[in-house]
Amino acid sequence: MALLPGDPGASIRNVADLARAGFEIARRPVTKVDYEVHHIRARQGYLRDLTTGATFLETLCSATNGGGVAIGTRTRKPADEAETVELEDGQQQAEPPQPAADGWIFRQAAWPNPTFIYESAQTFEGLIGIDPVARELSEWHGLAIRDVTKEISEAAAGLAGAPLLTLQCPAQLPTIVKTRNHDLRTRKEIASACSSLAVRFSIALRDTSAARRFELSDRIRELCEKHGFSFWISDTRPGHRPGNWFEVCHAEGEFSPLYNGDLRSRQRIGTCLPVTFAGPARIGSTHAIVSFLQRYPQVGVTGCTGTSLADLAFVHLQLSIQGVAADRLNRILGKLLEEGSAPARPRKLLRELFNRLGLRPDPVEQAPAAPDPAIDYQTFLGPAFAYRPHLMPDSLAVWVSWEVARQDRGLAAPLDCLYRAMATLVPRLPGEAGQRSLADAATVEYLICRATEQSVVRGKAKLAVPKPVLQRFSASSGQSPPSKLCVSLEEAWKAQVDQSDVDGVGELTVAWRESWLGHWTYS
Repeated sequence: MALLPGDPGASIRNVADLARAGFEIARRPVTKVDYEVHHIRARQGYLRDLTTGATFLETLCSATNGGGVAIGTRTRKPADEAETVELEDGQQQAEPPQPAADGWIFRQAAWPNPTFIYESAQTFEGLIGIDPVARELSEWHGLAIRDVTKEISEAAAGLAGAPLLTLQCPAQLPTIVKTRNHDLRTRKEIASACSSLAVRFSIALRDTSAARRFELSDRIRELCEKHGFSFWISDTRPGHRPGNWFEVCHAEGEFSPLYNGDLRSRQRIGTCLPVTFAGPARIGSTHAIVSFLQRYPQVGVTGCTGTSLADLAFVHLQLSIQGVAADRLNRILGKLLEEGSAPARPRKLLRELFNRLGLRPDPVEQAPAAPDPAIDYQTFLGPAFAYRPHLMPDSLAVWVSWEVARQDRGLAAPLDCLYRAMATLVPRLPGEAGQRSLADAATVEYLICRATEQSVVRGKAKLAVPKPVLQRFSASSGQSPPSKLCVSLEEAWKAQVDQSDVDGVGELTVAWRESWLGHWTYS
């Protein structure tokens, strides 16, 4: 654990973190974590089906561009692992995928980093809007997301000397606030688009001084002004919860002037390649991975999600490769993984794939001056799929959160009740000839579920709900249709929990504003 220069309290905090890590190790002498990574084509109901047949302790899910990822962890019991524990840093060869109906599934285990303390760190959270009005992704969007992610991770590792805790793209932009002639009595809030081409991130702060926050803000602000992007930071004033934002700078245009050189950058992307990196949570691991990708001008990042689960870091990226169709990419990738000698480490596996695709780094890759924080990470690649724009551009973001006692059913208990509540509340969507319910139409665009030290699992998710549903909830009693929908869904959800045989589920909240969720929810 590196000390922060000029911070006299750093050594005290490091000793405290080390003592806490020792306590965790003493309490759980066997801490190896099993996990699953699902690369699938996004469809309604996949997460519900997955949680019915699998028991995950902590979960991360995200869906965009027609593809999705679901990551779940479970900690082994000492009795189960007494004969299988080996002090190794994981496989040296790539993990062969297990084909599924909607994609590939990877199963692996790793040793976590118990000195990585998530809950104790104060955070710096920001939101960068790249092209909020984009309905389709062009090649320049992938290059912009890649470069922005690299700058964010560099600020975290280099300037703050701290881990990048969360990363998400696309993301919902702040609520739109309108007034008439700046009269606050006419203030009106309108929900922004469910998903926009924006990167949301949070950085842990060991140095919580105002000076360090200003340094980070200025670093990101200069980047956004250079590219013409918009930038918000989380509002940390008393009474402001996650989802409250303070605007730092406006966007100047729809197309960044720094990506005008190559006409191909204006072309629509054709292929998305999912790749997930997993390993012990460390400072600088995301920066090392994205810096490597930046050496390949033809490779962009069209979507990303990342966080730590059970002290393991998971970084998921959707890569776009100019001029390479999904069929060709899958043929080359399949042959590479079938050989049995494909490396598992991020740089080695990606370098081998790019070489077979005829891609060369620019500039030529040099040996890193410092040890690579992601050198022992596992890499899970594929399958590639054809890019698909957002199926519901006119959808409403509905945020939900819950708390459940740690149990065998895990995430399935609250989710099953939520889906049954949606089916009961709206059994048939307005304007449709079929009998599709709200449970069939709503999609989970983002979900995070964590276990706490109090034997409690807490979760938060963002659902994309078709706006025609609002026709069933006319404005009355001062409530807008979105508010009435959320209130009704929350009541129906609680009723389903009461009728079920599931114990320990509580703190259920539903809102179209993220900041209206429970105060304990995670980003």
